[in-house]
Amino acid sequence: MLSDQIADFGHSASRQPVQRITLRSDVLEVSVLTLGAILQAVRLAGLRPSVVVGFDNAEGYGGANMYCGAIVGPVAGRLRGAEAMIGDQLWRFDPNEGQQLLHSGAEGVHQRLWQIAELGEDHVTLALDLAHCEGGFPGMRRFEARYRVAGHSLALDLITRTDRPTLANLAPHAFWNLGGGETLAGHRLRVAADHVLPVGPELYPVAGPAPVAGPLDLRNGQPLGALPGYDDCFCLSQTRQPMRPVAWLDLPEMPHAPALEMATSEPGLQVYDGRRHPTRPFFGVALESQCWPDAPHHDAFPSIMLRPEDGALCQSTCWTLDPIPTGDAG
Repeated sequence: MLSDQIADFGHSASRQPVQRITLRSDVLEVSVLTLGAILQAVRLAGLRPSVVVGFDNAEGYGGANMYCGAIVGPVAGRLRGAEAMIGDQLWRFDPNEGQQLLHSGAEGVHQRLWQIAELGEDHVTLALDLAHCEGGFPGMRRFEARYRVAGHSLALDLITRTDRPTLANLAPHAFWNLGGGETLAGHRLRVAADHVLPVGPELYPVAGPAPVAGPLDLRNGQPLGALPGYDDCFCLSQTRQPMRPVAWLDLPEMPHAPALEMATSEPGLQVYDGRRHPTRPFFGVALESQCWPDAPHHDAFPSIMLRPEDGALCQSTCWTLDPIPTGDAG
């Protein structure tokens, strides 16, 4: 391992030491934590602020900030009633948002310490092993988060393996803010999705995909940073696909801010603009590439069941930063 890439970064809530790993390309510097495989900072050469929201030590990633930058799972998003059928058995979990399970609850992967499995100047693989029923889900599971930088791009592969049927739907939960400001004011987001999942008051899907309309039509771009805001899953496809661009974020009012293009293999993109943060509403936008939420309760949704015979599940995302924006989010 390249020890000069690794630095101490405080302690987790359980008082275990956390490390920060720095990756570099010729124009990009990225910092990742062993806590939650958190994406702590992304900086372009010549730009001081990070374009993802982060904190100066591990202790900052608690309370309302527990998901900030982290990999969430084993099941990202909401599970209605904090329960799901897995095989022929009903599994019940400890709810953490009303009567629901959000991002797999307190025992999710976002607050666990991952191990450095492989490290190079431009890449790192973090690994996490969970025993059968650890965190509430069946199966001895191994998760890997593989980050790699190249030029202006940061790629992430999320790998899941299991020894028995389980649910698997990891997602990155970095909050993007291209200007380093206090809010998303001035940001514009475009998403290549014709459909979105309707949600009820508790924000889990209540029906199948509906055509986008009004503020939920992001195909030509919508401004961010004001109410009512977004916490919605946009349906990109019915199945996983080869990597393709799906979302574009820019800050037209700030000429020197980079623009972001996001590509993914995943069939869904959950957009959450941080509007419910208790002290910093709209501080950044999470672009969570994943399967559609609450899938076990909807037969027509893409399945998140993973069986041993399926082999390794790979969920891929890539973010590319344009250091000289043209004012066109595309």
